[in-house]
Amino acid sequence: MAANQSRRTFVKTAGTTLMVAGLAGMGLVGCSSQGASSGTGSTGDASSDGFEWDEETDVLVVGSGLAGVAAAVTVAKEDPNATCLLIEKGQSPLGNGNSPFSTGIFMYTTEDREQDALEYLKELRENEETGTPDDVLEAFASEIVHNLDWIKELGATDADLTIIPGTADLVCFPEYPELEHSASCDYAAFGAEGSKWDHVTKFMNDVLNDLPAITLKTQCPLTALVQDPSTKTVLGGIYSDGSTEVRVKANKGVIMTCGGFESNPGMMANYFSEPTVKPVAAQENTGDGHRICTLLGAAEWHMNSGAGFWNTIRKLDDSGWGKYSGTGSINTALGITVASNGRRFYMDWDACGTIDWDQYYEGVPLNASVGSHHGHMQFGGDWHLLPMPKISWFVCDQAAIDNGVFALQGEDPVAEGFGYKADTLEELAAQADLPAEQLIETVDLWNSYCENGKDPAFFRPPNTLTPIKTAPFYIMMQQPQMLNTDGGPVRSAKAEIIDVEGNPIPHLYSAGEFGSVWSSLYQGGGNLGECLAFGRIAARSALAN
Repeated sequence: MAANQSRRTFVKTAGTTLMVAGLAGMGLVGCSSQGASSGTGSTGDASSDGFEWDEETDVLVVGSGLAGVAAAVTVAKEDPNATCLLIEKGQSPLGNGNSPFSTGIFMYTTEDREQDALEYLKELRENEETGTPDDVLEAFASEIVHNLDWIKELGATDADLTIIPGTADLVCFPEYPELEHSASCDYAAFGAEGSKWDHVTKFMNDVLNDLPAITLKTQCPLTALVQDPSTKTVLGGIYSDGSTEVRVKANKGVIMTCGGFESNPGMMANYFSEPTVKPVAAQENTGDGHRICTLLGAAEWHMNSGAGFWNTIRKLDDSGWGKYSGTGSINTALGITVASNGRRFYMDWDACGTIDWDQYYEGVPLNASVGSHHGHMQFGGDWHLLPMPKISWFVCDQAAIDNGVFALQGEDPVAEGFGYKADTLEELAAQADLPAEQLIETVDLWNSYCENGKDPAFFRPPNTLTPIKTAPFYIMMQQPQMLNTDGGPVRSAKAEIIDVEGNPIPHLYSAGEFGSVWSSLYQGGGNLGECLAFGRIAARSALAN
């Protein structure tokens, strides 16, 4: 049986039956591990039929990204008598998942703008019938009101934080300025001059480390959840510490904050038709939690929602990306992108951001704007995640190199292994194995657009129409890049995970990108804002048990 398959096993215990739902190939139901212990304590409560809990905690949190840390900190802060076990699949909470690799900017709003923030969330949702329900968005809008104050209550000061107003008109703040309520949220980030912290995850991990009620275990992936099949209550989980499987009883609940599935090619093929996309961050996010929760009957939503897939230069030997800047890795305004047929195939100025509306073509409506809003690109007047070829090529000339198209990476894309250069386009096409006639025709046509000041094929902004005329010519390999997926188990306004019949699965919760509220369009800073908000909501719901 393949390692990424899953299974359910029913185990008879004294007077009841338990269901163990986990990843196949794991010894989930054998004898209990010997000598397992942690700061959470041992139950000492074994059944006569062999199923025994090795550890006990009040709340088990799975995944130590920002959502998991926010949930664990909330448990410790709001119930001094509660214990929390936080398990992490990777080696470090600051080196795995997506949170540490983000910009660190988180969304918040103020009490007087809560209703407007809710309206913006609804505008981003687009489709009321298939998007996140109103009550979940209402809970989100209500809780992000407290994001900034909560961070300050935990020890941050105004001097630690940089505030980005919702009217900043800065890259993706707001991301969709054409929407009526786009200015209803503001954004905050650590990294102000003189601050001890340069990222919200570093701050939150310092807070966590000062709370003795929280036990953090790394390199301990969840392998199963244990459920009472009669009441559907999740009783605890099983994780691997590398040598044994440890069964931990969770008295108040399990909070799943284990991210997305962007590093699972099969799931990416099924939900996005992008099996070859490469994640820029979370190598550990392989959808383990999705498969485990599915075995408990969890419904899923937003499985085709996420941040991707814009093209980013990658080394010819497939060994790594160019340096990631948050807006791509090269200035795509200084060249064009072609596919393996030598043709342009989309609006290939795909920087993350908006343009100066006054400089755009006269009469073009705002919903035909261009750029890449976290991977969403304008297509037919709407914003979509466009499927991308496995490999494409960025073409430019020496003038583009001189103007800094590669400046973020170094001085020479050829010397650094990202592409080729040649004195003629014919030679360039041969090196990249492209049809020379098609590439030459494409470049000639592009140059005519630049001369006329208008791109009738894909309507790139006039200030991005850069001709390709000055030899030598350069070509760099690109591949589609993924930041994160947002799909996963359906979540209620109380952060409960919902089953296929529409009922909460007792004592099972989620936060962050694991079944995110972002169902269609995404606002930058929203994922981290959600991690903080729903991390708190999930923890409070568990503590109420």
